[in-house]
Amino acid sequence: MKKKLNFFCILLLVLMVASIVMECLAGAEDFRQGWEEGAKSTEVPAYFGVLAVVVSLVSVVAYVYAFACFVRFILNVNRGEVFIWANVDLLRTVGWCAVVTTIVLYSVISPDLGNLLESLSKAIGIIIEGVFILIMAEAFSIGLKLQEEQNLTI
Repeated sequence: MKKKLNFFCILLLVLMVASIVMECLAGAEDFRQGWEEGAKSTEVPAYFGVLAVVVSLVSVVAYVYAFACFVRFILNVNRGEVFIWANVDLLRTVGWCAVVTTIVLYSVISPDLGNLLESLSKAIGIIIEGVFILIMAEAFSIGLKLQEEQNLTI
């Protein structure tokens, strides 16, 4: 049973990394396009560029933290510590980091509504992964509550 779980967890980690790499490659192309258009422009809003860089760096840190939390969750499960509150917290952290960070990152990078909807459509996969992980966290939470109620039953 642990072999299947490990396989699926490793598969999910690989898919998460592949998703982030693909987003970075797409972002690099968009950055190049924006750089060329910005070089032709005479008006440069410096504050927006600084904000985008800061949000991008914070997003990278949040994604790395979420990845580390997911690895800690996998290690807890491999040690046999499946239904513990620490795992619920780790899954919630991973889910919220994926959802909120992705939405904020794409909102700051694409300030006008037309580009925002196009950008969010590209990031919908990461958002769906985050929501799925949040659903799993709630399932673990319900299981823990049921386990605690059963332990209190005489």
